[in-house]
Amino acid sequence: MRVLLFVLFITVVFSVSSSGQRKYSVVQKDTTGVSLKYKDPFWKKTIAPVTLFGLSAISWQKDTDVRSLRNRYVPNFKYRLDDYMQYAPGATAFALKLSGVKGRNKLGRSAITWGGGMLIMGGLVNSIKYSARVMRPDGTTRNSFPSGHTATAFMNATFLHKEYGLVNPLYSILGYSMSTYTGVSRSLNNRHWLSDILAGAGIGILSTELSYLIVDSYYKNKGDFFTEFDAVEEIENPSFVSVKIGQSFYIEATTIERFGLESAIEGAYFFNKRWGIGGEIGFLHMPFENENIEDWDELNEVVDHPYLDVESQGMATLLAGGYYSKFLSRKVIFQSKVQTGIGIGIGGRMDIKGDAKNTVPPVETGVPFLKYDVKNTWVVGCGASVTMMMAPTLGLSLYADYKYADPRIKITVSDYYQDLPEEEKFVDDGHLRVSAMSLGLRLTSFF
Repeated sequence: MRVLLFVLFITVVFSVSSSGQRKYSVVQKDTTGVSLKYKDPFWKKTIAPVTLFGLSAISWQKDTDVRSLRNRYVPNFKYRLDDYMQYAPGATAFALKLSGVKGRNKLGRSAITWGGGMLIMGGLVNSIKYSARVMRPDGTTRNSFPSGHTATAFMNATFLHKEYGLVNPLYSILGYSMSTYTGVSRSLNNRHWLSDILAGAGIGILSTELSYLIVDSYYKNKGDFFTEFDAVEEIENPSFVSVKIGQSFYIEATTIERFGLESAIEGAYFFNKRWGIGGEIGFLHMPFENENIEDWDELNEVVDHPYLDVESQGMATLLAGGYYSKFLSRKVIFQSKVQTGIGIGIGGRMDIKGDAKNTVPPVETGVPFLKYDVKNTWVVGCGASVTMMMAPTLGLSLYADYKYADPRIKITVSDYYQDLPEEEKFVDDGHLRVSAMSLGLRLTSFF
């Protein structure tokens, strides 16, 4: 059913876009006094949904890994704010209209378009949910794929973007920030897999775009007050806010067997087209390889194939530094950066695991052994990205970031052995060098 969703989407896109030719209009003054020009066919508006559907398909094999991260770092996260946040971008758009702020369309037409988007989104989400019957991560019901909350949130965020993104791109940033929170919260609440969330976001954006296509065709224009447009000039100052996610790995490793995860919110303010300052708040997760234990006779009497299972290393980062930007063309932007800041270390457990003796089939069992604590440390890094503009203020970036840190680490006996004398709990301390590369995608909103 997930593959069917993607095939259905491609069919709709090409059937709609194949009949439309690339149209140009003269630059005109709208009622707001802003010079506008539009020329993009509908298929260009499907770049973001196609990307999200592709990421959903790629992430299918990583769903359990992402859930293990959630269980590792925030196992008790339970907040219901996402139940309300999914509607917040749409409510913001209607609140602006009722307060007299002029958007793309009048209130009545906006309500029709919003309702059409909700109907399209609800039909797609529910028809797939109850056909695919994917079990939720918390094991409650078989209606996990795709995420309805995320689809609703991104449908409303795209509605806010379409109505007020041309008035001020900060409205778009606000809407997509709220929808991103909804998607992330669905994972943290253990209600959805990562692939559910990515597919839901794609469905939400696609539903709003299709609704606008239908309603605009009925009205024979692109808006009551002003139309969508394509950027005529380069962005003067490429200041931006973005959300990024990627996979990370230790660059010293001779082989890359296990990838980690990096995610961050990043932003920068540019003084001109070339130079700016900015920073990011992010999280870096790096897994360790399990270490086999072959010469511990006492363990071999209890379990078969014993090994040391070390929980992944986590580090929250707060970085700032200088940014450089270069326009390779009107719609392609190269950016680089040098950063430094603080890394907040997150420790973990080191348990002994193996197959329990005399069990058929083998059943894995574990024994608490050690724990490690990571101290806060300085982090330095650099990075580069290439951004393709999908709209006048929205771009999709490929990025590569490097981070280096040398935190102090302390290893002690697990809290499971509370009866041990305090002087016997200490095992070792030293430094654990982190030299990691991250590669991924960044959704970038310029302002």
